[in-house]
Amino acid sequence: MAERSPSVVEMLPMRAAADRYDVAVLGGGLAGLTLSMQIKKRRPATSVVVLEKREGPAPEAAFKVGESTVNIGAWYFGEVVGLRELLLETQLRKAGLRFYMPAGANDDLTRRVEFGPRGWPSIDTYQIDRGRFENDLAERARGLGVDVLDGCRVTDVAFGETMHTVGFEQYGRPVTTKARWVMDASGRASLLKRQLGLAKSVGHTINAAWIRLRGGLDLESWGAHDPAWMARMPEPGVRTFATNHLLGEGYWVWLIPLSSGAISIGVCSDPRRHPWEQFASVDALLEWLRAHEAQLASELEPRTGEIMDYLRVQDFAYGVEQLLSADRWCLVGEAAAFADPFYSPGSDFIALSNTFACDVATRELDGEDVTERVAYFGDYYRRAFEFTLAKYEDQYAVFGNPWVMNPKLGWDVVNLHVPPLLMLNGKFDDLEFMRSVDDILQRFFDLNIRVERLFRDWHALEQRPYEGMPGLGGPVGPALAVLDALEGRYDDDALRARLAGHLAMVEAMAIQIFHKASAALPSPPDDRPLNPYGIGLDPDAWEADGLYEPPGLTLAEAVERAPGVGFLWLDRAPVRA
Repeated sequence: MAERSPSVVEMLPMRAAADRYDVAVLGGGLAGLTLSMQIKKRRPATSVVVLEKREGPAPEAAFKVGESTVNIGAWYFGEVVGLRELLLETQLRKAGLRFYMPAGANDDLTRRVEFGPRGWPSIDTYQIDRGRFENDLAERARGLGVDVLDGCRVTDVAFGETMHTVGFEQYGRPVTTKARWVMDASGRASLLKRQLGLAKSVGHTINAAWIRLRGGLDLESWGAHDPAWMARMPEPGVRTFATNHLLGEGYWVWLIPLSSGAISIGVCSDPRRHPWEQFASVDALLEWLRAHEAQLASELEPRTGEIMDYLRVQDFAYGVEQLLSADRWCLVGEAAAFADPFYSPGSDFIALSNTFACDVATRELDGEDVTERVAYFGDYYRRAFEFTLAKYEDQYAVFGNPWVMNPKLGWDVVNLHVPPLLMLNGKFDDLEFMRSVDDILQRFFDLNIRVERLFRDWHALEQRPYEGMPGLGGPVGPALAVLDALEGRYDDDALRARLAGHLAMVEAMAIQIFHKASAALPSPPDDRPLNPYGIGLDPDAWEADGLYEPPGLTLAEAVERAPGVGFLWLDRAPVRA
């Protein structure tokens, strides 16, 4: 950028940085602003500066992808940062995640297997208009004493023994400030990650393209011609306020209503099935929708003049080698890693990284040695990211196979609602407690990776035509158990018992899923007790993987421990009116 002087208009709002701070946050988006507020709430004496590249307020609606929150992120924003009332007043309460599997030409929503809750969830989550929300956050952060500075393009960070030096241009003028801690919240720019060489590639190559449509779109109206379909839900309109997913082979489409009145509509696709060039423009996107999502295309075609923007990102997933350091730096939000928006985990990873960053920084500023905390938190983040990525990597083909995808959704719903117990009970930064349940958590992670591999192999093994069926899928017994558990608050012993009970339940789920999938093999296993950590669809590997190692579960024992899993099999599931 060529050096320039700020204009009169720029000079009016421009606030100069102080010479030094306790914490410098590089980026004033969702992660950076909430982190600054969390730090000020936990340690009010902390001096914090947020350096935001954007000049002036963020625009509403047509701004950033990432509007959907789930339990961890929503609880973090609402309860930890203290924004619950703001969210309820200015954003949309969300009716959970909802999925529609493919059927025929995808021209009739009522023929697609529908997976989702029957009503509003007991724990509030939100659809967030990022521009509106981030403008409110900046105002709130300033009210807490945070220096939120616009027009600041960070150029370099020089690390020092006691203080780091941050160089930036504020409206084109070179400036420096010093900070004890530097937090990178720069999003995909990943300033510190690039400077420190911490980028880590992942084997998940997926593209995204999205629009905002002025005036919104009522998905539930698509089924108004079918009274039985409408009657499945006890309250009209719940479907519309969900994060809706339209699934097909190698892709999924999101529909997310926003408080500004617009709706976000986007496609995530595997380029092996849907090349990047097919999303080169709005017209190209509409052509793609005509071929794959005919009902949505028919809704959009008469309203092209209401399309507010068109954005796309190629190969959006990436990892990180190291999240934080006792040398007083952290990466938070998308500056660290990003997996996939399918289950809306972005805000969860903001909550996780921010909580770790806030904990180690405030403790170190009070004179505590945080070396052990940094090591554990960094390792936990790595494992949590691998757990999450496994749900998406090489799974996009499975999205087009309802016979496998319905069980996968059931499995994922259960597993994704176990980590929120830690956030809702304030345990992610309780190092002693986390270490006490680490073996349980690692078993969750390990088992999930094995079962996700089984879904991929099951899809390759068994593909059948599917033309649709009436009925509503949704949470089965194990999912209802974990969802009910989120409503309670537990002491340490009770929480450990809850986690152990959930682990026993998902082990039983894994055995049942394995038996169903392995029925497609020429020689399925007999009903000996099976080790859930040894399951897989390669019979030649069963002995080496320890499938028959004790202790194990028979199918009957697994059904008794986790009843209702069989409702996930589409060839056995009763129609749920």
